[in-house]
Amino acid sequence: MEAKPIIALTLICALWGMVLGFVHQLTEAKIKEAEQKEKEKQLLQIFPGCTFEEENGIYYCYSENQLVGKAVEVQVRGYGGPMKVLVGIRIDNTIQGVRVLSHNETRGIGTKATDPEYLAQYEGLAYEQLAFRPEGEVEAITGATITSTAILQAVREAMQHA
Repeated sequence: MEAKPIIALTLICALWGMVLGFVHQLTEAKIKEAEQKEKEKQLLQIFPGCTFEEENGIYYCYSENQLVGKAVEVQVRGYGGPMKVLVGIRIDNTIQGVRVLSHNETRGIGTKATDPEYLAQYEGLAYEQLAFRPEGEVEAITGATITSTAILQAVREAMQHA
């Protein structure tokens, strides 16, 4: 067996590995900046007109210098992998709003559970109401049970952390 093809392949792999590492370094900061801007946009959708102070992963939401709620980012496992969910919680411990920041759910069925119309059903609910019907007030999406359950789990977890 000749060593030349093995050496050539090793060098090609090493070169492409360095190129990928370089590209990753160039884009990492921009990706994090874009993610932060998207999170800020979602925070303003949940708590319009508010200012935010982040402390230990909890975003405190102020309107006219009065604390009106908190927002908590939670990561759970959906059908397609990790999901990041942002949950806004009012001072009275009811849900202000829910937004999915990132997911890998199946297009069509799974993504229905990330639609604002679906997520709106959480608004105004207290922790005790966070269960699927008939025990609670949340409606799961047929065919997207794992995704629906993941979002419900994220909302419950956020309420426990806030």
